[in-house]
Amino acid sequence: MKDCCIWSLADKTRLIDYIIECHSRGGDGMNFNKTFWTNAAIHMVAFQTDQAALKTADSCQSKWGCIRKMYKVVNKISNASGLSFNIKKGANIGNGGESVWVDYVLVCKNPEAKSLKTKGWLHYEKLQGIIPAT
Repeated sequence: MKDCCIWSLADKTRLIDYIIECHSRGGDGMNFNKTFWTNAAIHMVAFQTDQAALKTADSCQSKWGCIRKMYKVVNKISNASGLSFNIKKGANIGNGGESVWVDYVLVCKNPEAKSLKTKGWLHYEKLQGIIPAT
């Protein structure tokens, strides 16, 4: 049985920083090979400070997939008509914008969007220009 890999905010930030530093290896689509993920895991283990399960190549690749997915959700919100995005406050929907938000969540059919109603995602600005906006 594999150990569950817990990712703190600092872990995610460290992985993102490593990917940004080496992003040219991913090509236009930011698709990295197995060697890249092995090196990413080595990088992550070098900075591990707790007794949690070690980050592996597979766990780094999986976490990157989750990060890319969240980036795309945030990017859609940021570019949606009638909405904006703040890295600290998310879509920052108050009572006056509730109907717009409800409509948006229904149309986009993306459960991750719900968490961004009043909560931001700190990595958005850092990843702009790195992740293709498809």
